[in-house]
Parts: sequence; C-alpha cells; structure tokens
Amino acid sequence: MSVSAQNKIVDSLIDWTIAHPTIDSGYVITLHRISYRLSENDVKRSFAYYEKVVALSDSLNFTYGKSLAQINLGILLGNSANFEASNNAYFKAINYAEASGALRLQAVALNNIGDNLKTLRDFDKSREYTKAAVKINTKLQAWRGVAINYELLQQCDLEEKLYDQAKINLLRGMVFALRANDSYVLSQFYLGFGKLQAINGNKDSAAFYFNKAMEQSRLQTDLRNELQIYLAQVKYFPDLLAAKKIMLLNNALAIARKTSYMEGVSNTAEQLSNVYDELKNKDSSLFFYRIYRSAADSLFSENNKRNVIIKESEWMIKRKEIENSHLIELSQLQHKDLTIKNSLLLAVLISLLLAIIIAFFIYKTSDAKKKRSEASLKQKIAEVQMQVLRTQMNPHFIFNSLNSIENFMMQNEKWLASDYLNKFTRLVRTILDSSFNELIPVAKDMEALQLYIDLQQLRFNDKFTYTTYIHPLILSGDYKVPSLIIQPFVENAIEHGIAHSEKNDCAITVSATLNNGHLLYIIEDNGIGRQQAAAYNKQNKRHHKSVGLAITEDRVHIFNGTVKGYEDIVITDLYGPGNEPKGTSVQVKIKLL
Repeated sequence: MSVSAQNKIVDSLIDWTIAHPTIDSGYVITLHRISYRLSENDVKRSFAYYEKVVALSDSLNFTYGKSLAQINLGILLGNSANFEASNNAYFKAINYAEASGALRLQAVALNNIGDNLKTLRDFDKSREYTKAAVKINTKLQAWRGVAINYELLQQCDLEEKLYDQAKINLLRGMVFALRANDSYVLSQFYLGFGKLQAINGNKDSAAFYFNKAMEQSRLQTDLRNELQIYLAQVKYFPDLLAAKKIMLLNNALAIARKTSYMEGVSNTAEQLSNVYDELKNKDSSLFFYRIYRSAADSLFSENNKRNVIIKESEWMIKRKEIENSHLIELSQLQHKDLTIKNSLLLAVLISLLLAIIIAFFIYKTSDAKKKRSEASLKQKIAEVQMQVLRTQMNPHFIFNSLNSIENFMMQNEKWLASDYLNKFTRLVRTILDSSFNELIPVAKDMEALQLYIDLQQLRFNDKFTYTTYIHPLILSGDYKVPSLIIQPFVENAIEHGIAHSEKNDCAITVSATLNNGHLLYIIEDNGIGRQQAAAYNKQNKRHHKSVGLAITEDRVHIFNGTVKGYEDIVITDLYGPGNEPKGTSVQVKIKLL
C-alpha cells in the first residue's frame, strides 16, 4: 500500500464522519482512528483530531473515548521524546480503560509505557510493563497484541545482547504474528530475525529477512518500520559502500523528521556522523554529531528519566490511595453489617432451633416413606424375577419341545430325539441354575441362548441360520448381565418373524459390543416384519397376549436404573429397496457394572 493508499484510508474515514454527522460513540472512535492513522505521517493533523476526540468524549462523558484519546496523545508525545508527559497520558488511559472495562486499551497503554522505558534503556521496567500486557492480551485472545508484546521483549533482549533470549521471544511471538496476519507486525518480526542472522554472520539470510520486512512495511506505508530497516542495513552490513549507507540514512532521517520521531532522528544522525567521519569529512560529521547530541540530550536527559520515574511513582501512590479508601469504605460497611448481624443472631438461633425440630419430624416421616418405597421396589423386583422365571420356562415352549421329541420318536429318529432331549434338559438346568443368581457372565448367558436357538432350529427343521458376534474384550473381561435378558427378543424373532416366512434364506444375527459404558446387543432377523406378524396374530391368535417383552423391558429398566420411555430398547422395522418389509432390528443397552 502506497502513501496515497494510506491517505485514501484516512479520506474514507473522514467521508464516513461527513455521512454520519451524529455525534455518538462511533463518531468519536472514527475520529480516533483518523488521528492514529495520521500519527506517523502528519503529526499536526493527528494532534488536531486528538483534540476533537478529547472534547467530544468529555461532552458525551464517553470514558472509553477518553482512554483512546490519552493513548494517541501518549504516542505523539513519545515520538517527540517527551516521555514524562507520554507516560502520564498512558497512566490516564489505563485509569479510563479500567473505569470502562476496556481491558484491550489497558494492554495497549501498558505496552506503550514499556516501549518508552525501552527507549530510556530501563529494560527491566520495560519488561515488567510488557509482560503485564501479555497477560491481558492472552486472556482476551488478542493475538496481534500478544505478538507486539513479544517483539518489544526481544528488542530489550537484543539491546542487552541476550541473543538466545531474543530468539526465543521472536519465535514465541511469530506464532501470534502469523495468526494475526498484520503486515505492520510481520515487518517488525522479519526485521528482528534479520538482525539475529546478521549477528550470527549469516549475511544472505539477514538480507532476505530485511527485504521481507521492507515488503511488509510498504503494504501499509509503515514509515517507522521502514526507518528501522534502513538503520539496520547500515548497522549490520558494515561492508556497504559509503554512498549506499548515506543514501539509506538520508531516507531514514527524512522519515524521522517528517514524523517528528526524536529517537529516529538521534539514531540516524549518529550513524551519519560516523559514516562521514570514516570518509574524513569532518564538517558533515560534526554537523550530524550536533544533531545527534541535541536529540540524544532530549531523549536521555536525567531530568526526563527522573520525571518519568516520579510520574510512575505518583500514579502508583494514587492507585494505592484509591485502594486504601476502598478498604476504609469496605471496613465501615463491614462494621455496619456486623451490628445488624449481631442483632439478628438471636432470632436466627431461635429460628434454627425451630427448624431443627421441624426437620426432625420431616425426616422421620420421609424416612418411613422411603422405607415403604424401598420395600415396594424390592417386592416389584422379586415379582419381576419370578415372572421372568415363569416366562423363561414358557409352558408353550416346553409343550412344543416335548411334542417335538415325541414326533422324532414316532418317526423312529431316535438320534434326533435324543439330541433334542439332551439340549432341552441342559437348557432347563441352565435356566434353573441362573435363577439363583442375579447376574451371570456374558459368555455363559450366550451359551444358554445358543442352546435355546439350537432347539428352535431342530423344531423348525433348520428353517433359519443363526450367527453371533461377541467383541473379544467382552469375553476376556469380567462382564455380567441378567440371565437370558435378550432371549425373549430372539424368541419373538423366531416365533413371529421367521416361523411365518416363506423365504429359503431366513436368518437371525446377534451381536454384543461395548458402547459408552453399556453392553449393546443387536438382534436382527429377515422375517416378515412386525406389521405382517401383527396381522397374522390378529387372525390366528385372537386371544393370545404376549407378556414376555413387557416383562423384559421392566427387567432392563430396573437393572439400568432408568424409567419407561428411556431408549434402553429400540425396535426398528427394516425395509428393502422397494420399501417391502425386510425384518426387524432390536437394540438393547445393558449398563456395565
């Protein structure tokens, strides 16, 4: 971005104020932005807009605007080496920012105080204020601010020749600079990396970073960064021809004078004096030396340093006085509260005694009710368990099994009858054994289910196939479930889904996996589906009422500690490509203990 482009931004902001003449907070903030944009290019106009921000913020009692105005004033005064007044403006900005809750402005003011102290070569104090700004900006996730803070810290390190620490701060800050993607900030970081490369003797790498810094600075006409790059090239490339050095330094001096940047004037004049001294041009060397001394005296005078320290101390003392006055007010309020509390204490004690007596009677009543509720629950559990046992020993199933055995014997299929009878007795024994235990291992439960399905396959002449999948972790772990908890769903799939199907490839699959603290069973069949099964039962079993699934649902809810309506059991109808019924899928969740 060229100077004309920078002017276009200012012009567009001015046009906005013309189009929106209402004097409000947005209007004041726009004036501040104009003042800030002009602070490096047109100091006089920048100061004029600063005065407008001050006047309007006072008239509107706009505390946030007052803080912005003081920050701009601090920048203008710092550029002219009036650090006493600059820091005083920043301290005022912090006070206004605290009053308006503007943490971001507090961080800006703290960083700028650190920048002034860095110029005065009080590096420890500079780091103190800058690190305070880092904490606030990190809290706000203001990544551009964090990057600027780390860049200032590396400047302090570089001035004290702490090169390793400077590199650390550059690397830390570069992460946030890239995240912010701001050319002004990136230019400063590339400049820092270039200086370190030059110090380490890597001239090509240094030149690369200096060029990158210049490219970024010219995107937004960051004259201050451009000046610093000219100075760095002269300082860190001592082999440059004298004419090249003079050209770079003249460019830098022109920027410093244009922006009233006293530190830039001092540094540039000092280097010009040294270059002309090397050329044995004493007149020019002395001329620039006098400029350097005049600027340096303004920057580093004992009076300037002392006044900055005094102003900081005054600010700290004032803040301490405010804190003390708040403590006194708080103490008075606490004393008043204590008097009121003492007068109420007796009433509270009496009320407490009455509350204890009432609570005792409520507790006794509640305890009795709780015991009745627990007894009722235990009775319900016992009833459900008995119902389960009766359901598992379904008379129809026993009758069908014995009838099948008789049928095998009548057909002289003694081996099949013997096999059926053997599996039937094993299943009955398993059911009776499990009736004495609330929980059984998953593997044992699946064995019982396998026996049940084997009998059904014999009964239905292998009309369907059966496959299971149990996750290896379930078999290797100590997982237990209520006995035959999914048997009614398998029975339902066979009796209502498979038995009436005319398919040749009828199948049932059962899987058991771990799912978010639960054992998840999935039972799927490719039978006729619930709708056709219901129609068949309505026509052929009008007086039949199946209670097995309802009892199993109660068992699952009681075991999981859930209520009816909770999705412990999910039944889904399956359909084919032509929307024809394709079977049923049942998901059952059992809580892992």
